[in-house]
Amino acid sequence: MKIALTGFFNSGKTTIFNAITCQKIEISSYPTQADKVHRGILQVDDSRLKKISEIVKPKKTTFAQVECLDIAGFIKDNPSHNAKVIREIMDVDALIYILRGFEDLSVPYQFNTIDPVRDLNELEYEFIMIDLDLVTKRIERMAEQKKKGQKINEGEMEVLTVLRTHLENGEPLRKLKLTEKNMKQIRHLNFLTLKPVFAVINADEKSFNEGRFKDTGILTICGSLESEIIQLPPDEISSFLIALGIDEPVSKKIIRKAYEILDYISFFTAGPQEVRAWSIKKGTVAVDAAGKIHSDIQRGFIRAEVISYDDFLSLEGDLNLAKQKGLLRLEGKEYEVKDGDIITFRFKV
Repeated sequence: MKIALTGFFNSGKTTIFNAITCQKIEISSYPTQADKVHRGILQVDDSRLKKISEIVKPKKTTFAQVECLDIAGFIKDNPSHNAKVIREIMDVDALIYILRGFEDLSVPYQFNTIDPVRDLNELEYEFIMIDLDLVTKRIERMAEQKKKGQKINEGEMEVLTVLRTHLENGEPLRKLKLTEKNMKQIRHLNFLTLKPVFAVINADEKSFNEGRFKDTGILTICGSLESEIIQLPPDEISSFLIALGIDEPVSKKIIRKAYEILDYISFFTAGPQEVRAWSIKKGTVAVDAAGKIHSDIQRGFIRAEVISYDDFLSLEGDLNLAKQKGLLRLEGKEYEVKDGDIITFRFKV
């Protein structure tokens, strides 16, 4: 899974990036070079994996990971800069809009007021216009090819016409209910407003404590505070968060929200060498989940031995007892993997 922090420059993206990746990237109040990207890895802190590991006692425990990008900020009415920024996020799975909610005269801003909801609408508008330009040029190119007698994909043209009307009405494409067949026709174009997205308001400490943005319905954090806390010794972080009225680190909130909007779940593999978590799309079948581990396992798939997390825990990992009770199931290629499944794949290459 790959996510990207995006927003207008000086909205505090890098501050939040530091907070969630435990890095110390230098903060600048000047626009960053458009093609400059900071990269980090977020560990998915899953309590279930910890419990499984306590029972199995493997040599190694591996958490699922999320790659996070901190890209340069958008500059309003600067299409050349913004086009370069866009290129850096074309292949991400989800976008996180970072909205400025802090007052700081030492950090200039391109708008005269601090208004996260306005910024959210402005960002959506930027992406809608980019997609509208893309779809319009694609339709024009295909129409020209058809005029010259060249064969075109009529199915794609039909879908593109629907998309253009939707974008002209000022709506992002993710609000359209497209079928899988529709998606296959346009997937190669990688439209930005088809990507799942959620927003985060980066407030200053005073606004955060006063709940200034609670009526927006948008996740609100204090990035500067979170980035300071994450630099503390690990055993002190929890007590500091509690003292400040913060229920959990921002990294957990962002990961959980990313899983939600991407419709992701986790399954586990457990053995004496390694206990590991794997992230997959909800609805993934067993043979494709096997491919997440290794293509050889997918190609030589025979069956999947499956037990639910709750059953595994209740039997303290005793798989022989699980077999006797019928709780360890044999599933075929088309079995739809459930969140929390612990699976052993049997295969032959």
